[in-house]
Amino acid sequence: MKSIRSRISERLPCLACLALCFPTLLYAQRDLQDIPDPDPEIERSSFIVADGFEVNLYAADPLIAKPIQMNFDAEGRLWVASSSVYPQIMPGQPADDKILILEDKDQDGTAETTSVFADGLLIPTGVIPGDGGAYVVNSTELLHLSDTDNDGKADRRKIVLSGFGTEDTHHLLHTLRWGHDGCLYMNQSIYIHSHVETPYGVKRLNGGGIWRFRPETLELDVLSYGLVNPWGHHFDAWGQSFATDGAGREGINYVFPGSVFVTAPGAERFVSGLNPGSPKHCGLEVVSGRHLPDDWQGSLLTNDFRAHRVCRFVLSEDGSGYASRQEVELIKSTHVAFRPIDVKMGPDGAIYIADWYNPIIQHGEVDFRDSRRDHVHGRIWRVTAKNRPLVKRPNFKGASIAKLLDVLKEPEEWNRTHAKLLLKARDADDVETSLQSWTTKLDPDSPLFNHHLLEALWVHQAIGRPNVRLLRGLSQSLDHRVRSAAIRVAVDWMVDGDTQYQHFMGAGIRDEHPRVRLEALRGLAKFQSLSAAEAAMLALDKPLDRFLDFALWQTMRDLEPYWLPAVQEGKVVFDGDIDKLAFALRAIDSPAVVEPLLTLIASGKVADDQVAGVLMVMANLGGAEDLGQVFALASSDARLSNEDKAELLEALVAATNSRKVIPTGDLAALRTLIKSSDPRVRAAALRAAGEWKQESLRDVVSKLALNTNVDRQERDAAIDAVTAFNGPESVKTLNQLSMLDNYDDRLRAVRSLSVIAPKLAAQRAVEVLKTLPEGSDPSLVLEVLLGRKNGPAELIAALANTELDVDVAKMTLRAVRSSSQQSPELIAAIQKAGGLSEAGWKLTPELLQELVAEVAASGDAHRGEAIFRQKELQCAKCHAIGGAGGRVGPDLISVGASAQVDYLVQSLLTPNSKLKENFHSLVIATDDGRIVTGIPIRQSDTEIVLRDAEDREITIPVNSIEEKQDGRSLMPDGSVDQLTRGELVDLVRFLSELGKVGDFAIGNAQVVRRWQTLTWTEEGNYRLNRTSYDIAATDDPALTWESAYSRVGGDLPLDGLPQVKPHRETPQTSFVRFDLEVSTPGAIRLQINSIDGLSLWVDSKPTPLQGDVKLELDRGSHRINFAIDRETREMPLRVELVGVPGSEAQAQLVSGK
Repeated sequence: MKSIRSRISERLPCLACLALCFPTLLYAQRDLQDIPDPDPEIERSSFIVADGFEVNLYAADPLIAKPIQMNFDAEGRLWVASSSVYPQIMPGQPADDKILILEDKDQDGTAETTSVFADGLLIPTGVIPGDGGAYVVNSTELLHLSDTDNDGKADRRKIVLSGFGTEDTHHLLHTLRWGHDGCLYMNQSIYIHSHVETPYGVKRLNGGGIWRFRPETLELDVLSYGLVNPWGHHFDAWGQSFATDGAGREGINYVFPGSVFVTAPGAERFVSGLNPGSPKHCGLEVVSGRHLPDDWQGSLLTNDFRAHRVCRFVLSEDGSGYASRQEVELIKSTHVAFRPIDVKMGPDGAIYIADWYNPIIQHGEVDFRDSRRDHVHGRIWRVTAKNRPLVKRPNFKGASIAKLLDVLKEPEEWNRTHAKLLLKARDADDVETSLQSWTTKLDPDSPLFNHHLLEALWVHQAIGRPNVRLLRGLSQSLDHRVRSAAIRVAVDWMVDGDTQYQHFMGAGIRDEHPRVRLEALRGLAKFQSLSAAEAAMLALDKPLDRFLDFALWQTMRDLEPYWLPAVQEGKVVFDGDIDKLAFALRAIDSPAVVEPLLTLIASGKVADDQVAGVLMVMANLGGAEDLGQVFALASSDARLSNEDKAELLEALVAATNSRKVIPTGDLAALRTLIKSSDPRVRAAALRAAGEWKQESLRDVVSKLALNTNVDRQERDAAIDAVTAFNGPESVKTLNQLSMLDNYDDRLRAVRSLSVIAPKLAAQRAVEVLKTLPEGSDPSLVLEVLLGRKNGPAELIAALANTELDVDVAKMTLRAVRSSSQQSPELIAAIQKAGGLSEAGWKLTPELLQELVAEVAASGDAHRGEAIFRQKELQCAKCHAIGGAGGRVGPDLISVGASAQVDYLVQSLLTPNSKLKENFHSLVIATDDGRIVTGIPIRQSDTEIVLRDAEDREITIPVNSIEEKQDGRSLMPDGSVDQLTRGELVDLVRFLSELGKVGDFAIGNAQVVRRWQTLTWTEEGNYRLNRTSYDIAATDDPALTWESAYSRVGGDLPLDGLPQVKPHRETPQTSFVRFDLEVSTPGAIRLQINSIDGLSLWVDSKPTPLQGDVKLELDRGSHRINFAIDRETREMPLRVELVGVPGSEAQAQLVSGK
């Protein structure tokens, strides 16, 4: 076999005309810097390939350039969408992107020819052959291009659909994929708003999602909503969907009809992915076929294009959904331009990978005209299994219907899909007749008998010929995967007024397997009737996992118009089951549910253990009169526990804060509740007294606020109440509080005064800063004041003629720069008070060039990691690595493999100049004087939710917003000013290594990365002294925990962990804990690097340690606590979650901050 490079050399004269297809681009990069040698062999030599596999070059430039998507046709030719214009066309530049066809005629694994099927396109983000030509995405349109004169070039262009959004060039319609059902599936991304006219009305999708399109009838619907940039979608052998997200953090996503994922506009609940903390992925393929090893069958392949990897995930069943585990990569590379973005199984059973080949991949963060952008190169790689025969490419030309049907028995999904597409193109009557004969001849003893029948059912679906008899048989299969698929087909065949298919849903909702119930739930949502809603509620008769819970919740919302009126009319629904009614009412989150709930409560039909839940719904949604009735019951109903009462009071106060609704009626019972034996009830009642302005209780509340002997929880509530009362008396009380000797009292007073008396608060804040205890954080003193409209101005005045300790001034500067109002005048005032110079990093082109050179020459990534972890820098407060850390900024898991060093330097020294997509802040001014800045997370008609710089979710009612505007980066200027030049160089070197092959790539193991550690406080130490270490394994409110994170390698260093010593004879001890979620109960194992110096508690129970720990865990949340004897252990702690052979347990480590 000749190498592809030698073949290209032989054909250079005939390829000269092809080079003309890319005008000006062959010379466009002559001035590039830091660009690797584009020789494909150099790139291939950098590949680290999974054992048992090898890679060869299938095609490269100039045969192709910049592949975006690829798909094979039934003849085995590879169609490629190519764009040299991306990311943005230049002024005056012609739109001349192309659809290319690559062909390997001698089937030796390399393409010999490339032809241009279509040109003159503008960033075609998708191509897939079908229906006598190819479907192509061209900006706002889905085109069908065909060649009517057989010259190999499209001469007929038909606009099939139009109206897709075009706000962002890499969020356009994309990822074309033929489904098992004969439909064309298409994705779009977050910034796109599509309004597509069809014969069935205008179909809309705002934001990300997956479309389902039947070309024969022009039926267009949405399969799922959300995800940020979903550039991967595929089906397993049973028709279940999975998706990847090129800008997400959760790996593989399980997709089902009506599923809603993060970023879906207006969504109140989301389905989360299967691999939290995972990097971003592009493309998706499900492995099948005789060429590949048995243990690879069904594996999911996708591309971590930022970190130069082709990743493999293995699925396993997990209730109604799936669990996903990442295995060793198919390919990983050290080559900076290897950018795998699409992956497909080929007709020979090999794996094909589209390599976009570019050292720069950022879309908005790097200038569109940056000279380092590559517009010329691109490759297709071919991966084969060593010492295994390839699959013989099927010859479909002239194949009979019978032969095509027999292909449906073959293990290659590629073969089966193309056979179904060809059958769809034949006469439907002939196919239907042949199907009847073919199914009767199938061997019922074959282990694949049911799957063969399922393929036949999908052919019926593809040709539009329902076969109810076959459907009924498969809906009763012993294989739950077949039953699930049958229900989805039944939904597709359902037509208005035809109820025969609802029978399948009714049977499915009672099925023993949760996935069948999930499909039935989403199917019932299409039937638009009260009976469908009542059938759906039968799902509550069996346990709900997270997917089922979401599906039932969403189904009740979908069917609200058909069941809620019956409830409002007083009719008995859901067989009178109050649990089911309460679930449905909670799901729709509408004030319309309050009256029916009141009726239920008054009738005495609500079970004792359901009363609190029903009242909570009323508290969240009711008006003033409704809230008064909730309060009356909360203060007197004997069926409510103290915990119930506290939660209801807290909900009522929250309603007052968010909706400005105060309960009407007699509130005198607050006086009694303030004296409750339960501290949480007392605290909730105190806050209610203040928020509801119960002046008769002011004296009681004020005395509690000033009483230093009162429990901290109760006293904090009293101070909140004093603040809520407002007025001169409140200012007087809080001023008295600010005069006490205790720092915590003074701090609390300043924060409260900031709300009602900013000028006095500023004066007291400066006094506190001047005597700030060592180790205290000035941001706590200033946080509230800096969030008020006139807070910075008052602080400037208070700082006049004042001196601050230098270190306090530095920390105060950091607090101001991290606040919602970054006032230059206030910064200057703090610098003057602290005697600080304005010296800091001032980025110039010369400095940038010097730092980039020093990072490469002398930067030390290991030292840089230690700098990143410094508490003073607070990097992890905003940024996660592999899911462990804050979510204010991007996860840095692969930033080194995706971003250039100059970009990293600029992001650190001038953070506002480099804003990552999806991390633009919003500044909101509210009618109560607050200024709130944060990253928008979600928005509805009634509220906006922001994530602030402290990683808190702040909910702002829309009706309280006075003004909003785009903000700057939440990363404050001057964040790294305290670093020496050498430290800065080391930090950048560390960031530049993240995600690259080596020490700073997150591995595939489930290692604990997010911890919490017990901090030393006087109150906590006293509690440990008076009890035992067992108390540290509980949620005792006297104990204070803070976040801690493992290093990239997975171990938690002990240096820097807080230590406690409650008794003279006990050793210095650190306490750490982590959480995990179990979705399928069973046995799991914790693999610990060493048990020396460790004690263990599991869910607050002491557990003996003898090597690795095997645990039997139920479904739900679990907490693992360790005590570390610091006098006997110096080794870092590493804990890995591993499976137990034979166990069906599925568990996931909790990530985040």
